[in-house]
Amino acid sequence: MGTQDKSSVSQIEGDIERTRARLAATVDELAYRVQPSTLLKRETEAAKTSFYKATRSSDGAIRYEVVGPVVAVVVGLIAIAIIRRARA
Repeated sequence: MGTQDKSSVSQIEGDIERTRARLAATVDELAYRVQPSTLLKRETEAAKTSFYKATRSSDGAIRYEVVGPVVAVVVGLIAIAIIRRARA
């Protein structure tokens, strides 16, 4: 084996080692992304963002035309629950 063969073998070994390291990092990242706690955190943040965008105008003011009906429905449901409980 000549010097060129030895250097190409060491280059190939180095390439394989770098590829293994990248693959291990990718697998670790994928494992982190699919953990239930990570998924829950990501979905919670997405829900908060969606709720904020739906209930706020671009300048941050509350959109009463959206929030008002929701509050009315919630209050109505609470009132129904209280009335049913009082009758029972």
